[in-house]
Amino acid sequence: MKRYFLILITALSLFACTQQKEEDNGAELLYQEARQAFADGNVNRCKLLIDSIHSAYRMDVEVRKQAAALMQEVKIYEDERTQHYIDSLRPIRQSQFDSLARDFRISGDTAYYDYVKYVHRSQSSAVPRISLIAEVKDNGELQLISVYMGKKLDHKRVRVTNKENFFVESNEISLDSPYNNQFDDFGTRWEYLTLTEGNQNDLASFISSNAETQLKVTLFADSVDTKKGRKAVTYTYLLDPQDRKAIKEAVEFSCVTKDLNKMK
Repeated sequence: MKRYFLILITALSLFACTQQKEEDNGAELLYQEARQAFADGNVNRCKLLIDSIHSAYRMDVEVRKQAAALMQEVKIYEDERTQHYIDSLRPIRQSQFDSLARDFRISGDTAYYDYVKYVHRSQSSAVPRISLIAEVKDNGELQLISVYMGKKLDHKRVRVTNKENFFVESNEISLDSPYNNQFDDFGTRWEYLTLTEGNQNDLASFISSNAETQLKVTLFADSVDTKKGRKAVTYTYLLDPQDRKAIKEAVEFSCVTKDLNKMK
């Protein structure tokens, strides 16, 4: 009985050693396959194989160290590849920026901020008018200024509708927000509602995509009580073709400026 027991223990030990050896060989084989994939330029497969080594052979410390070192080589390779792509793209984006910048000028109120604002030359007239004015910051952020003048309205949001009756509407900006400014001047109400990228809900992109067609702008204020119930207070006008074109070019200018900032 004792003899059979010793034979069983020996067999189990041999099996365990064989199993461990197969596992060790499996990790090594995966590592060699990962290195070959990297040599062949198949970076994604290389990273998947490295992940497999770490998840399937957690006890094989030595091979995992080699796999971690290989991953570092992969990261260096990817960084160099990205930098090469950026270096090749930067002159193209800079040329696009220079070309678009000719139609923009630095806003006169830039002195009050810690950044530079660009306004399209066609919208930089000293004479204000009811419209949507696009401003592009030097970091590429684009904001729309809803300018209204006339009878008191106190508008808080803006909707733009195309000929097919599809529309995009901004978030509501409260009257006490620093982005909503109103004042009276000799009986005329002046209102400036600033729609940043965070609250315009792709309004500028919608205008850019529909710049060749008629666009209706609706300004919304608080509803009022009437004999027939609550009534929305609005003001509607057609966006001037010149402003549609200016906003479209501002969207392009914004994209290129953001790309250049990322490349830096």
